Amino acid sequence: EMFEELKLFKSKHGHSAVPTRHAENPKLGKWVNNQRTWYTNYKAGKKQKCRGICEARINKLEIINFKWTINQGITEEAIVPDITDT
Repeated sequence: EMFEELKLFKSKHGHSAVPTRHAENPKLGKWVNNQRTWYTNYKAGKKQKCRGICEARINKLEIINFKWTINQGITEEAIVPDITDT
């Protein structure tokens, strides 16, 4: 399940900001992007455009501190490692 993949990503990287075009796991990037899009539609009352999101899934994602927007409490340094350190 993609939720388990997200938990693995978060444990490895320390955040849930999976890039949409994530090279290691493209399906995960697309799935995370869909969750954010569907959540936005759900909160805006656009129920026909929220597809697979529901309160249960929202709660499940929030339990692992999922960020609904890419910049919600995540610094650029957390997403893009400093390559000058190598």
